[in-house]
Amino acid sequence: MPQVALPTFKVQIRFASGADLSGWTLGYGGLGSVTLGTADDPSVYEDVYTDVRDINIQYGKSRELAYYRPATANVTLDNRTRAYDPTNLSGPHVSGGVTEIKPGRRIRIKATHPTTAVEYDLFRGTIRTWDFGYKQNADAMATVRATDLMADLAGAEVSITTTAGLSNVAAQNILDAAGVASASVQTGKSTLQATTFTATNALTALQLVETSEQGAVYSTPDGVLHFDDRHAILDETRSNTSQATFGTGNLTITDIEIEYNSDLIKNDIRLQRTGGTAQTASDSTAIGNYGRHSYSVINLMNSADTEVDSMADYLLAQFKEPELRIRSITIAPQAHADLMTQALSRQIRDRVTVTYSPPGGGSAISQEVFIAGITTSVVAGNMQTKFTLESTTGRSGFWVLGTGELGTTTVLGF
Repeated sequence: MPQVALPTFKVQIRFASGADLSGWTLGYGGLGSVTLGTADDPSVYEDVYTDVRDINIQYGKSRELAYYRPATANVTLDNRTRAYDPTNLSGPHVSGGVTEIKPGRRIRIKATHPTTAVEYDLFRGTIRTWDFGYKQNADAMATVRATDLMADLAGAEVSITTTAGLSNVAAQNILDAAGVASASVQTGKSTLQATTFTATNALTALQLVETSEQGAVYSTPDGVLHFDDRHAILDETRSNTSQATFGTGNLTITDIEIEYNSDLIKNDIRLQRTGGTAQTASDSTAIGNYGRHSYSVINLMNSADTEVDSMADYLLAQFKEPELRIRSITIAPQAHADLMTQALSRQIRDRVTVTYSPPGGGSAISQEVFIAGITTSVVAGNMQTKFTLESTTGRSGFWVLGTGELGTTTVLGF
């Protein structure tokens, strides 16, 4: 039996107005007069949780070298009264004879911890689809499918020439051109050249800046888009120091996925910036052991070949060898209040420790990992959280003279 109750959830929909405060849809309207991601008035939202049957929220990415994906939220509602039927003009969500059950409405999901009473954001975004299901006239469901600000960014086009400078300058140029106000942009480490984007997907443009910086672009449940520089994962306490140890004490694991394969081996790196020459890095021993596994990126925005060369060495150090990777863990937050706290408070790029004891005896295995993705599921009164994980190899501190052997206990950073 669960030892703690479910959180108190809020599933709030802004039925009366469109995707942002003025009704403007990203990609249309006058830039500078309205922006996406500005603050919402909580009083214009209606909580529909009493009709909720299940919730599924997903953030993050699946593995190293992938980009973070737009977050998604799927919420199934009891629709037996036709309260969420857009053809029911006598229902509760009708204004002036027109239904308010429409795509483009804002949605927020929050959870209050059952023992600490702390409230956490789980999702903020825009409803893209209403799906309806019926079962032999005895049951009716309405499923809300929503995505967050990253999906809005992916739906916009920008035509700009970025300003030369540190990577945050280009990132901010793109966000401004797309009309995104709710963003946190860190000062970059890489110097980028001016780059022209013509009718380019705004998220694709921002991800080119991300790759050139070797930073990260991701969204958080409070509705903020983040651009992190490449040192953030080394400098920020939540990323350079383990925040929790799963598999011991109260932080029990119900499932663990472990992989050991060649998919992420990259032992032959070729990178090239626009206007530059190709920079390469390879490891003959790794190629001899595992075969050639190439990784190539062109049209980087960096202004100097020397930096691209350092980037190639940096990637080679991370991916030249296969690695036993803890790919994910699943927890049942209702098993203990401490587990519930972890389920509600952990964020993408947090560093945690996973300890497990394989069958057959012997010493337990322990790894420090980064949280790359978070899936929260609530079905039939039960909550489950899955953390998708990625390795800390090559991102756990740079080489300092006298502290270890370069290439053995530390790697060369840039």
